[in-house]
Amino acid sequence: MEQQKQNQRIAYWADGFHLPEESARLCAEIGAFSPDYQVVELPADADPALIDKEVLLLVQAAT
Repeated sequence: MEQQKQNQRIAYWADGFHLPEESARLCAEIGAFSPDYQVVELPADADPALIDKEVLLLVQAAT
């Protein structure tokens, strides 16, 4: 039986700042951050440096 890998959902803004999606949603609800963010799924065990790199690539691709 094959075990499925878990993913995490990361919200990111155009300036490259990112948070877990649940935290971003809460911050947007209380007005701490703009609700204008995108979400990407990455492996749950992704290294923080990899998350930074992936978000940067996504932000650059959008411009």
